[in-house]
Amino acid sequence: MQHIAAPLERRNGLDGFLLKLLALVIMTIDHIYYFGSSLTVMPEILTLIGRIAAPIFVFFVTEGFAHTHSRGRYLLRLYVCGVLMQFGNLLVNLCFPMQNGVIVINGIFTTMAVIVIYLWWIENMRKAWREHRRGCAVLYALAMAGLFLSFLPISMLMQVSPPAARLAIIFVPSPIYCEGSYMIVLVGIGFSLCRRSKRALAVFYTLFLGILAAICLLGASADTVLSLFFMWLALPFILLYNGQRGRGMKYLFYIYYPAHVYILAIAASLLGRLS
Repeated sequence: MQHIAAPLERRNGLDGFLLKLLALVIMTIDHIYYFGSSLTVMPEILTLIGRIAAPIFVFFVTEGFAHTHSRGRYLLRLYVCGVLMQFGNLLVNLCFPMQNGVIVINGIFTTMAVIVIYLWWIENMRKAWREHRRGCAVLYALAMAGLFLSFLPISMLMQVSPPAARLAIIFVPSPIYCEGSYMIVLVGIGFSLCRRSKRALAVFYTLFLGILAAICLLGASADTVLSLFFMWLALPFILLYNGQRGRGMKYLFYIYYPAHVYILAIAASLLGRLS
């Protein structure tokens, strides 16, 4: 069954293909900084620019959720890719160790899966509530809280058996242990709830990051505030989205994301052995 959702206001701008391509380039710049730092001191501006990529990808996850023909297949694809990449990370870290403590920790597929889980449950909860199935709605709310609190048993397991805990982190789509943690998950939920209006989306995203920045300033964490500002710079690009899909690139991200991460990691490891 096809799910129909009202798109953001259509206007002149960039289509989905161009925006995703831009985010891929920005993401690659960030990863060049990260893996390059195992070899030498890299310019900080590279990773700050990289903060722009994740919100753009998260935005398109919410768009994908709204337009996909099968929520189940969409979620399964993200979840399986996340699990496989976690095992890939372990393998690359084992076979191609890097200097300066740099390891492969990338796992945005799992974060995207967590976002889709919450969006699906929120949608079903709201539908159940409208249909006066209050008990069912409460169950969805409890499921969302339970998934959020899943970090507690995993944390306790970490004290008893770290290998078992790491295995649990791989298979349990935790909004705490996923890449970017609950902050990115909340951004995804907010983008979805505001997707009918670019103005609402802009207000939500600016206020959300503004609150986080204020909290960081109270904790004297100026570096984090600068990182949040660069995250906010994703907003102008998102607002340029014209609602058009553009050229098909359904599997480009699924292939390019792990491929470029592992190529950069292996290259950094090999160059490190030569130095």
